Amino acid sequence: MTRHGVKLAMRNFDTLKSENERNKEIETNTIHAVVIFANTWTTLFAPILIGFFITKLFTNADFSESEKIIAIISSMLHILFTYVIYRTSTRRSLSLEVDRVFAENEHYKKSVIPKAVEVFETGKIQQTVIYLMTLDLENIIDEINNRPESCTQAEKLRHWEEGLNRILDPLVKYRHELFSYKGNQLHNICLYLYNQPSDNLIIEWRNHDNRLKTSNRSWKPGLGHVGLTFILNEIKICHDICASTELSSSASTKEDKAKYRSFLSVPIKDSAKIISGGKPLGVLVFTSNACEQFSLERDKIFALTVAKILSIYIEKCFKSMH
Repeated sequence: MTRHGVKLAMRNFDTLKSENERNKEIETNTIHAVVIFANTWTTLFAPILIGFFITKLFTNADFSESEKIIAIISSMLHILFTYVIYRTSTRRSLSLEVDRVFAENEHYKKSVIPKAVEVFETGKIQQTVIYLMTLDLENIIDEINNRPESCTQAEKLRHWEEGLNRILDPLVKYRHELFSYKGNQLHNICLYLYNQPSDNLIIEWRNHDNRLKTSNRSWKPGLGHVGLTFILNEIKICHDICASTELSSSASTKEDKAKYRSFLSVPIKDSAKIISGGKPLGVLVFTSNACEQFSLERDKIFALTVAKILSIYIEKCFKSMH
């Protein structure tokens, strides 16, 4: 359903809710009037008539035709009003059911539908980004395959860096739509690659908010959010580093904790077995200075797909350089 359709449906529900309120008022007034009349009959008129007929019965006087008709009608009315009182005491109001439906609708209106719309819109952006990254990957692989044999190692390294920028550029361009960054929230996207000789995860590519002062530190496997993701070889998320028992000491200063409050890290699998020991090629990291910036429900499949695209590119470049 489009945004216009959702808004139109909400307006229709508001109109229906207003009509239901008027119906409830009419229903309540009608039922109250009937109940008052029934109670008046059973407590006032019925005892008088019963007393009259019992008195006449004990005097052995004959009932006239009109009195017989009155007695029959009174008996029928008494049975009817007794039934009315019983039914009103056990009734299930249609208006109350409508109120329940509206309460559910209010929950959908304020919580479920906005979230569904957000997920749908984000999903469209994710598909666009994945398509653009895949398109760049295919073009770059074609360029690598058609590269002349005389291409030097320095040129290959330059092409590697240019290709990495091209593939990851859509992440930077659409970061606000992908991860709901607001104006005061600081984005940071890093690609760490594992360096076997030093046994360190070193930053190979980075894009961050220009208000961030970075140190470009490296991480040992198992240390920090990056190191944990690498050694566990699985996607990791942290909604608030200050509330995490694993990561609360990862940032060395209060300033670090303010800059990198929430994380999403995904390992880049080594499908071609470039690195011995079954270790990942590296880790792709998204951070924010705001809590709850990332969501596995929304971001998991997207982040894993991005990591797979990077894995294909890294493996292709590695083979072309050796």
